[in-house]
Amino acid sequence: MRQATTMKRTTAKSPTPKNRLETPLAQTGYSNGDFYQKVQETAYQLFVARGYAHGFDVEDWLEAERIVRGA
Repeated sequence: MRQATTMKRTTAKSPTPKNRLETPLAQTGYSNGDFYQKVQETAYQLFVARGYAHGFDVEDWLEAERIVRGA
């Protein structure tokens, strides 16, 4: 009879990153809700500027975060 072997999977743990919104909020002066709303509005403006072309929602959102953080 064949014996089953189990392999233990190990993963390297990376240091826990800071909350990625912690620094931008401190720099921009927005509250959490205001920051989210401003990013949402900016992402929509990027969508409109692209001529309402679908399929770029993630790119628009990330670009909007960059814009709001820099503001």
